Amino acid sequence: MAENGGAKPPTQTRYIAVTGGVVSGLGKGITISSIARMLQAQGYTVTSIKIDPYLNTDAGTMSPFEHGEVFVLDDGGETDLDLGNYERFLDIRLTKDHNITTGKIYAAVLAKERRGDYLGKTVQVVPHVTQEIQDWITRVAQQPVASTMGALGGKPDFCLIEVGGTVGDIESMVFLEALRQFQFRVGIENFCLVHVSLVPVMGSVGEQKTKPTQHGVKELRS
Repeated sequence: MAENGGAKPPTQTRYIAVTGGVVSGLGKGITISSIARMLQAQGYTVTSIKIDPYLNTDAGTMSPFEHGEVFVLDDGGETDLDLGNYERFLDIRLTKDHNITTGKIYAAVLAKERRGDYLGKTVQVVPHVTQEIQDWITRVAQQPVASTMGALGGKPDFCLIEVGGTVGDIESMVFLEALRQFQFRVGIENFCLVHVSLVPVMGSVGEQKTKPTQHGVKELRS
């Protein structure tokens, strides 16, 4: 904190990634919105990214019975409802690029392969797909975000990243590996991981059980 009581802006964008363990639907989106709101209260500029591990390009063609309602952004992007949650909580306008899906990442990688950008190399999940994920996050995190009233802010001080699904899902493994690499790319002092997990209370004994969370954290650390 600065001496005058205000926030001291970081020298570069910092990243906070939020993952979920044991079960889905624990409130990762609300966690991100709440953390970001507290950062805004300290004078920081924030942006957010939602990672959806499904192979669809976006949520536009998905059944609402499977995925819930679709949120349409100002640029026409059809995205997960979490982005609408971010916009309302944080008073910012996001773009379709703030929603990363496996489909978008693989489409970008295959387009580069067809153009010859990889110079004849064998295109693999590591390093090419994980590199594309990191490049996408870095690019979007640098984009100034506008408020819902249209005022354009500066480069975000913090970028909050929600990894959809649950740790241990095959679909999200590549994103977790990309984020593992990403912390060394940006510096571990500029990267923070928040893990949201379930601690059930067993009715028979009436006490909290941490074993599911222990297994989830073990899977994450692997």
